[in-house]
Amino acid sequence: MAYAAVTSLMRTIHQSMELTGCDLKPFYEKLESLRVILEKSCNIMGDHEGLTILEVEIVEVAYTTEDMVDSESRNVFLAQNLEERSRAMWEIFFVLEQALEYIGSTVKEWMATSDSMKDLKPQTSSLVSLPEHDVEQPENIMVGRENEFEMMLDQLVRGGRELEVVSIVGMGGIGKTTLATKLYSDLCIMSRFDIRAKATVSQEYCVRNVLLGLLSLTSDEPDYQLADRLQKHLKGRRYLVVIDDIWTTEAWDDIKLCLPDCINGSRILLTTRNVEVAEYASSGKPPHHMRLMNFDESWNLLHKMIFEKEGFYSPEFENIGKQIALKCGGLPLAITVTAGLLSKMGQRLDEWQRIAENVSSVVSTDREAQCMRVLALSYHHLPSHLKPCFLYFAIFAEDEEIYVNKLVELWAVEGFLNEEEGKSIEEVATTCINELIDRSLIFIDNLSFRGTIKICGMHDVTRELCLREARNMNFVNVIRGKSDQNSCAQSMQCSFKSRSRISIYKEEELAWCHNSEAHSIIMLHRFKRVTLELSFKLVRVLDLGLTSCPIFPSGVLSLIHLRYLSLRFKPCLQQYRGSKEAVPSSIIDIPLSISSLCYLQTFKLYFPFPNHTGYPFILPSEILTMPQLRKLCMGWNYLRSHEPTENRLVLKSLQCLNQLNPRYCTESFFRLFPNLKKLGVFGVPEDFRNHKDLYDFRYLYQLEKLEFGFHDPYAACFLKNTAPSGSTPQDPLRFQTERPTAVPVQYNDVPALLLPPPDAFPQNLKSLTFSGEFFLAWKDLSIVGKLPKLEVLKLSYNAFRGEEWEVVEEGFPHLKFLFLHSVCIRYWRASSDHFPYLERLFLRNCYNLDSIPRDFADITTLALIDIFYCQQSVGNSAKQIQQDIQDNYGSSIEVHTRDLL
Repeated sequence: MAYAAVTSLMRTIHQSMELTGCDLKPFYEKLESLRVILEKSCNIMGDHEGLTILEVEIVEVAYTTEDMVDSESRNVFLAQNLEERSRAMWEIFFVLEQALEYIGSTVKEWMATSDSMKDLKPQTSSLVSLPEHDVEQPENIMVGRENEFEMMLDQLVRGGRELEVVSIVGMGGIGKTTLATKLYSDLCIMSRFDIRAKATVSQEYCVRNVLLGLLSLTSDEPDYQLADRLQKHLKGRRYLVVIDDIWTTEAWDDIKLCLPDCINGSRILLTTRNVEVAEYASSGKPPHHMRLMNFDESWNLLHKMIFEKEGFYSPEFENIGKQIALKCGGLPLAITVTAGLLSKMGQRLDEWQRIAENVSSVVSTDREAQCMRVLALSYHHLPSHLKPCFLYFAIFAEDEEIYVNKLVELWAVEGFLNEEEGKSIEEVATTCINELIDRSLIFIDNLSFRGTIKICGMHDVTRELCLREARNMNFVNVIRGKSDQNSCAQSMQCSFKSRSRISIYKEEELAWCHNSEAHSIIMLHRFKRVTLELSFKLVRVLDLGLTSCPIFPSGVLSLIHLRYLSLRFKPCLQQYRGSKEAVPSSIIDIPLSISSLCYLQTFKLYFPFPNHTGYPFILPSEILTMPQLRKLCMGWNYLRSHEPTENRLVLKSLQCLNQLNPRYCTESFFRLFPNLKKLGVFGVPEDFRNHKDLYDFRYLYQLEKLEFGFHDPYAACFLKNTAPSGSTPQDPLRFQTERPTAVPVQYNDVPALLLPPPDAFPQNLKSLTFSGEFFLAWKDLSIVGKLPKLEVLKLSYNAFRGEEWEVVEEGFPHLKFLFLHSVCIRYWRASSDHFPYLERLFLRNCYNLDSIPRDFADITTLALIDIFYCQQSVGNSAKQIQQDIQDNYGSSIEVHTRDLL
């Protein structure tokens, strides 16, 4: 992970320049040149002790330098006089000079060592030595693939006379080679094509070997003569060429030059793990993505390989066999390897049970089957910038749903992502996620209503590879109890004293982090209240968002390297409910000195589960003086002394501000955040009614996403006034503490929010959400419709009042996504002209709605209608729209209906 460590040091230098104003660009540029050398030298396969030792040295120096630069840059930032500032600045220069001299000399050793290994082949014991097609067993793995086979066969034998490329894409071990081999050998293919040829490209691509494979010969001829011979051999004949296991677009560019288009219906069949390669070589048709097997297919395959071959087994073995088939996760290679293990054990019930309890780890450690070898190819072929992204998945639990937004948040502050000009770090992270999906290393588990990736996942066997590599590289350590810790301690690279990332699942595992030098500490399960001793002083990412703290942990203030902090509070305030006494705000205060965490980029505050406590956070305005803050989520809150002063810092880095109290939506406040892109305005109804006229959003020139929402009005107290007469910032704030039993009737007739005119909204706004009982009039949405770039509109929980929504004027000329959830609309009057570019319509719990406007059948962009818990008539109208689009335009849309009334 030398590449990732150097990248992280470069990010730290950049942050230091922003914080201190020091010119550290020469150091940054030198590291950039060294990183290029590391990137070019990181493609050697196999385990090489010499390179590993050098890599560990580079990593340790880079991390130590980061810590020292952080400390001295902070001293510059907080310096009280010129002498203190100068001393700290010179210390930064000295530290960086020493570090770069050492890293530079180590990289020279790295280059010399790697140059001497370029001609070495991977050892047979290496994870990467076994090609995928050497492990697959065609006669077995095709079980359950009949439909895929017929579909691919149809693509190969039908179509036009032009040369077409047909691609099969999927993760290692899913059966791509087996499917291609069966197609190649099919009688229909044999009779269709005059000549057939196939070659395996593999990861270490050699064009000469491919040419010799296609020609089925051995020869001393130079490459250009072999290419000429192949062209002449294929010229004028209808051919099928199978190019198996191709990894790069460059390899395809070389191969395609040798394959002539004779306009006679010839075909090329590619198999690859990389979507980019498949799409690059495509003739216009999308590649076929091989799916994982379902349970029935998995069980049929295992049954065929064990129970049909080996003879009679008692029902107990069949029951365990079904458990094993399920736990193989639909990966044919895992099923085949497991069947091989079971066949050696005979009818030993205890051994079968052992495998059933942990299929993925048993498969991955089987020395003879070497399932990991196939999967490791994909990891070792990753470019340097993607390897830490892949290894980071070791943090998450087996079968855990991994939310992409959370993953992007963490990657953005971890330091290993490359900065790209013109892109935010979140955009870089999203690109990396898509690249891992395209390379079949992770998969999409769920899409958002906009069609973007919401949840991703990783196959269990791939996760075993990820865990192994992450631990070997000391990138992630997953604490799973004392026995696991003891085994880890045997390896220097797995020491918890080193700068790795620690993932924690159980409360008792916290003890293993005592005095840790961990880079990141992430708790992934909901714990009860934990009083945590924050003894890990070098931590940069601290995620306690699932752990309830009774008070603010003061030890956080000493964690000066923090980039990411997530906290959840459960204050002991029940005794004040219904009391006339003022709530002592010190119990739930965030200290003023929070601003001393000058590197903090993401700060998230949560209430315990469920999502309210009845009391808000009392936050110092100093929370808005952390210069590198990029994302702030504040919970329901009130600020002390919120009005900006002349020396208030302008937060140019702040991109996302969530759960801002509506009381602070003022021009002077918003001018502090010139680059804000996402804003969530949340409060209890009284907060909105005390500040109805929200006309100052126009100053948020970069804002793209705006959300208005209510906190629970029935369980919450609220601030009586913001600044009692004669009060000082130190005085306790006064709350209404009597719990209201119902919302006053007159509030149902008075909107809690008045919409500003269109020109007072941010003109770059793309997404707008109203969630909660604002009781706005449907006609007010004509204001929203005038926003020039609005693409997403979400309306939830009676945000708008009235049974009829008649869309007027121009409607929503740019809207692509519309989401209606728990709104009391009964009649919806609209035409296709009102939503000319609508792509996706989601209706949730709209149980009064009678139908979707019939005219929506003329929206030519419409692709999806998704309906949940609505009247049957709504589902019928959606089906009618689907049929009308098919009849009138010859195109199809998806219609999903669930739990109709």
